[in-house]
Amino acid sequence: MQYTFRTRIGVVAAGSLAIAALGGTAVAAEPTPGHGVVKDGTTWTTNAFNADGTGSLTPQQGNVTGPARAPFGAGSHQITIGGSDEQAEIYRTADFDGEKLADVTRLEFSTYAHATSGDALRQPTALRIALDTDDDDVRDTKLYFFPANNGDQQEVANDVWQSWTATQTTGKFSVDGDGGPQATTTLAAFVAEHPDATLVHEGFTHASQGGALGLLTGGSEGGDTDPQVNGTYNVDRVIVGVDGADTLYDLGKNDVTIGAVVDDTLTAGDLAGWTLQAYDWVNGPALTPSATFVSGPKTPTAGVGSLRFSISDDTNPNRVERLRSDALDGRLVRDLHTLDFSTFQTADAGNGVAQMPVYVRINVDTDGDLDTDERLYYYPSNNGGIAQDEWQTWHAAQGKWNINGGDDGPANAVTLDEYAILHPDARFVANPADGKGGFAFQVGGGGAAQTNGSYFLDDVTLATVDAATGATATGTAYDLEPSAPVVSVADSTVTEGNEGATTITFPVTLDAATSDDVTVHFATSRGTARAKDFTATSGDVTIPAGETTASVEVPVLTDKVREKTETFGLALSDARGAALGTATATGTIADDDTRVDLVAQSPKRGKVKVTVATVDPASKATVKVYVGSAKKPVLTGDLNRAGRLATVLDREFDQHAKVAVYARVVTDHGTYTSRTVQVRVR
Repeated sequence: MQYTFRTRIGVVAAGSLAIAALGGTAVAAEPTPGHGVVKDGTTWTTNAFNADGTGSLTPQQGNVTGPARAPFGAGSHQITIGGSDEQAEIYRTADFDGEKLADVTRLEFSTYAHATSGDALRQPTALRIALDTDDDDVRDTKLYFFPANNGDQQEVANDVWQSWTATQTTGKFSVDGDGGPQATTTLAAFVAEHPDATLVHEGFTHASQGGALGLLTGGSEGGDTDPQVNGTYNVDRVIVGVDGADTLYDLGKNDVTIGAVVDDTLTAGDLAGWTLQAYDWVNGPALTPSATFVSGPKTPTAGVGSLRFSISDDTNPNRVERLRSDALDGRLVRDLHTLDFSTFQTADAGNGVAQMPVYVRINVDTDGDLDTDERLYYYPSNNGGIAQDEWQTWHAAQGKWNINGGDDGPANAVTLDEYAILHPDARFVANPADGKGGFAFQVGGGGAAQTNGSYFLDDVTLATVDAATGATATGTAYDLEPSAPVVSVADSTVTEGNEGATTITFPVTLDAATSDDVTVHFATSRGTARAKDFTATSGDVTIPAGETTASVEVPVLTDKVREKTETFGLALSDARGAALGTATATGTIADDDTRVDLVAQSPKRGKVKVTVATVDPASKATVKVYVGSAKKPVLTGDLNRAGRLATVLDREFDQHAKVAVYARVVTDHGTYTSRTVQVRVR
């Protein structure tokens, strides 16, 4: 059963396309055994027994999440010992029944012993091999790899994961479990004595314990080693290699919880930690990137735009264009939970021949020296059928990767889980030779699979598991878009008017035209202007594709009431297809109603001088002056061109009399009355 702890995102169509070497000088790969497969523990069984021969017990073990950061995936197999010194738990498999011990090329496993108050340092779970040495299919002897007997690898510790190598000359085994480190042997030495020894699967009894290969916890077996009692123990990442073909058992509960994915947008003006690069992969010099953010093509999987890479081997057949990030630097390669991205290639790419879309390259440090030891390439052509003039989505975290590039195609490609069999501590690393960041999307590099055409990238989702526990995954979804145009609104002023309808117009503008409509919401708000002055308005305004202007109109209510200049607000929000620039504006309503000023004074005995003026020097204006509450004017005249009339009332008034005077001015716009003033006759 093929197994991976990662959540399966999707499946691409079958098919492949062989490619040539792409994207950098090849790094020589060290000779390694076969990459093998990753399996879960479904072929393993649980058993428990008393080692003193009193019989079988109910197993106290099972799959769990954790503890801490499990060596592979999110979980491990947990065993609990809570009885006597004779209680033992075994987790065993018959997968290797009949294999010759001499053919076993790799044996590794990881352990965790939980410290409990009052207990001393305790030996972790041991590895047990049942062997037939005389070819009768009956177990003749058992080999035990006790971590406590292998202090030359590392000292046993509580509450940490530790990895042990039992292969050939590197591990010390106790024959039949007794004698401690003074009576140990290696697999190579044992094979020299028993060249035909084979692993043999036993039916389980408390005496035989069963299993060709088992993980043993507790019991009296172990010789001089520390006991395994009254505690909790975990195992994970069991690797068994036979003739160079490795099988990794990822034990435990490996469900990874997906947390919130943060949405972000990459544009030319905001790359959010990514870098556009170009270089000559043969000769080395950096080149000026030609990648650009564009609208389309067709309908990208996220938003309305994408990143376009243009390749022409007529110009430089060694040119590589890339979008690079340091977001993963320092993280374990096996931490990559989700790497989804979408690609598009135009039909002119390769003159109609199906081309390989944008691919992924990562730099990997396998030995902890922070230098690039290998490069891994995810080629979509190795992971499904390639189409032209349509968007395709790829799920690289679950896909096949080529080590150090090359043209070996999918036959020699591995999953990241399979790669971790060889390099469990492999990490993403920046390569000082070609710039910051160990992770990049690329096109080009001289391969026949990417020539003379345009290649597009969009909708990148990048998520890694929690570095401390491996049980949760969070990440970022990147929408690749052209730099958004900026939409703004400006202030506006209108003269109020005296009758009929009028509007105030606010200009809404884009700083650059776009190939798509831009829509933005607007709404008015009161200021010194109130409901009697304008009509509250809200809605959407659209600037059509290819244009840069639109307007918002707000009704203004007219009157003949003299008022102060008044203002209200207009605000933009929820811009679609553009970014908000100046989002607020002020509307000013200028009053056009005439103000009448009147001055009355007594220049001499028995007379009253009246001065009438308006702020509207209308050419046609008639003034009528009234005394007291009289309904008939005592004086009628016309304003001069300066909008002013000064005259003396042709009337005698008693000395010390209080005279109340007011005036009415009739203009083309209406009739306006002054305030009443009083004057005392001298």
